[in-house]
Amino acid sequence: MNEPRITKAGYLQVARKFGLTVRELELGYLKVSGFSNRRIAYMLGISEQTVKNHFTHIYEKAWVPGRKEFKALFTEAPEE
Repeated sequence: MNEPRITKAGYLQVARKFGLTVRELELGYLKVSGFSNRRIAYMLGISEQTVKNHFTHIYEKAWVPGRKEFKALFTEAPEE
């Protein structure tokens, strides 16, 4: 991948503004780090449907339609 690396500190700085739960923050970071829903489900010991449900809520809270737009929030975020 030739994408800029998203640091956990940078991710949390932006993601906390959306009012995500601790679990949603965890799932969101895994997603922006490049993991698939299936892999996230395996890593966390939950079903893939549960992961999808979490992302529905995450995207609603972040006011984005999907994964690409969610990830863009962190790759295009200006440094403060």
